[in-house]
Amino acid sequence: MPIPFRDLGEDEPSGVAGFLRFIGEPDGGGIRGALFIMSTRGEPIEFAFTRVDVHSGVLWRPGHARSRAVFALAKALFESAGNQADVILSLAEETPPEVFSDDMHPEIPLCRVAFQDTVAMAPSEDVQRLSETLLLYWTTGVPCSGSATARTVELLGQRQLLIEPFERAAQGIQEAFDS
Repeated sequence: MPIPFRDLGEDEPSGVAGFLRFIGEPDGGGIRGALFIMSTRGEPIEFAFTRVDVHSGVLWRPGHARSRAVFALAKALFESAGNQADVILSLAEETPPEVFSDDMHPEIPLCRVAFQDTVAMAPSEDVQRLSETLLLYWTTGVPCSGSATARTVELLGQRQLLIEPFERAAQGIQEAFDS
């Protein structure tokens, strides 16, 4: 006789989120990047990674070479993605604001996650404060309440999955390049 049960996941709203990481190489000559796509339950869906050299020299404005490298990584990672996410999140400390305001305009909601008010912000970004220390800088505007994006972010927050996936992406980068 089978045991009766109810699958709680069947009635639950679902969503998909992408997490971007950009990590400088130890020698400073390049940046490694990853796009980690997962469900709102934290289940991995896709992981893409690549690296790019960071140009250097006196002809580059301060910070501009790194910004262009992050742009090149984001472009390559977006082009390689096989799955669509409801929202893309990146760490504000790793992602210069001009990458998603001046260099490219994502067609899906994207926000930079910051842990303090001291992170640089593009004039076109909208701020959403989730807690005393957690802010989202939306490049595409704060999502409307009830939208798929807002539900996805809300579910991630409820499950403590707004920050932790960035660490998994970093571990994935390390494993991919150091193996």
